[in-house]
Amino acid sequence: SFKCWVCDIGGDVYSYVMRRDGVDFVTALRLLADQAGIEYQQGPKAETGSKDDMATLFAAVRLISDAYFEQLDSPKSDDAKIARDYLASRGIDDQNRKRFGIGFAPDRWDFATGLLDRHQYRSEISVAAGVALNRRSGNGTCDLFRGRLMFPIHDMQNRPISMGGRVIPEIAARHGENVGGQYINGPETKLFRKSKQLYGLQLAREAIRKGGQALVMEGYTDVIAARQFGIEPVVAVLGTALGEAHVKLLKRLASRVVLMLDGDSAGKRRADEVLELFVTADADLRILTLPDGMDPADYLHQHGRESLEQLVAQAPDALEHKLSSLTAGIDVTNDTHAVMQAIDTMMGILAKATSMDPLKQDQMMLRLSRTFGIATPRLEERLRAKRDEEKRRRRNAARFRSAQTPTIGKTPDAATASASGFAAPASATGPIDPNLLLSEAVDGEPDVGSFTFDASIVPPAASSAPSRPQDREEPLSAFDRELFETMIESPELAGRAVEAIDPEWLETLSAKMILSAYQELDLQGRDLDVETLLLLLENDFLKNEVVTMQFRLTERDGKVTQSSEQRFQSLLEQFNKRQSIAETHRQIAKLESA
Repeated sequence: SFKCWVCDIGGDVYSYVMRRDGVDFVTALRLLADQAGIEYQQGPKAETGSKDDMATLFAAVRLISDAYFEQLDSPKSDDAKIARDYLASRGIDDQNRKRFGIGFAPDRWDFATGLLDRHQYRSEISVAAGVALNRRSGNGTCDLFRGRLMFPIHDMQNRPISMGGRVIPEIAARHGENVGGQYINGPETKLFRKSKQLYGLQLAREAIRKGGQALVMEGYTDVIAARQFGIEPVVAVLGTALGEAHVKLLKRLASRVVLMLDGDSAGKRRADEVLELFVTADADLRILTLPDGMDPADYLHQHGRESLEQLVAQAPDALEHKLSSLTAGIDVTNDTHAVMQAIDTMMGILAKATSMDPLKQDQMMLRLSRTFGIATPRLEERLRAKRDEEKRRRRNAARFRSAQTPTIGKTPDAATASASGFAAPASATGPIDPNLLLSEAVDGEPDVGSFTFDASIVPPAASSAPSRPQDREEPLSAFDRELFETMIESPELAGRAVEAIDPEWLETLSAKMILSAYQELDLQGRDLDVETLLLLLENDFLKNEVVTMQFRLTERDGKVTQSSEQRFQSLLEQFNKRQSIAETHRQIAKLESA
């Protein structure tokens, strides 16, 4: 377990890795299993050495990545020397070449495939690892990357999972029109998802967390140039636009994301597409379009780090950027048609955000009102109309999908429950306590591997609201804290407490949830020690409360005169006394009402 007293956060090893790496629980579990030498496999066990075996794919990509690096690190061929010279001409020094593991793919059809073959990998692995393609004739495979500078793409654990290749002009000239794109990213594989990975994040993670800001660029060389100029919190998208999954990933590390786009027309179009992300994401998403069509690497070499950092500090948020582009060259006082088109464009984007924070919506309406000189109620009326249109469009689309794929063999209720994502766990044999299911799913999405519940199966007593508003993140009272400290200190007492303590005696919902967790462990016949308790708890706040008590017990060891048994008996007496007083008050109230 860990505890940071300054930040007041704590938890077990899983929550530590989740915070350190900015990953979800399943990824943390997979990483820790890997470090502990425990095989982690979702679904049926994959055959060792097959294309479904993750360990085999990781090893294959690393083998190829290291081989490409060696080609450039110790150039033995004329092509490798050309690649080394070209890299130097791009302003990338030797330190950053090694930091990012940049390599060179020889201008051959069989370098990667032949290497894997010599290391006894099955023929299917080269394609599954994303370094080769099946030949059009259907016989065999050929290398995907040939005659290119190679940029390995790493996951958060610094393992190469894919690669990107850039053409080298002198070598590319030999192939004419058949050279392919300037940049080629590896295809999607079991290891690599473009929409969920960012180039250089494993190196920028700590700088992003400490500075509270991430700079997102569009190319590998932009990220490398920024690092050479001392700018560390930089990452790049991988051949795709900045998406919702990217923003969620970065939000775990920083609250402010600056998308740094090239100043060309394509960059401006991509900036417009980001507004919808800004509307729906609870993040400070800003857009910086560089002047004169320059990319970040060119701008840094011409104007330096300080100038770029000033532009970053002044970067407008996505709404302001969109408003500036919509109103550029428009007289908002006299050009009625253009203004109405701009408003319709904005409302169409806002209408797609079905879960926007009301305060955020009010603030955005106020900004639009000031920009266009139209009263806020009129804009809100327009937004409602656009949302009605959006709902009708989605209903029509849903009806079309259901007509195409009818639900067979399910009752309407079962089909609805299945479609909405709610289902009772298959192993459930009795009522489910919803308090135990209050896990904090990453960004509002259920954790993979956790189960959800159907509210209809919860008995009325369990699902009824408490008599007074309660907060599941309310700190434990001193009384409740003392109880749980005795239970943590003595697991034997924990078993007796589970039987003797009524959850309603506790003062906070947080305390009731922790006691419910103990009860669940007792029902399962598991140990009632603090380590097992932390494994069951999924709520970060509750984990922190438990770890805080655990560490306080360590600090006061030897300073407490009473034994755990004595303190527990004293607490029981106080509980009983409280209940007696409460019963007296109830009887008095009953007599008064009569």
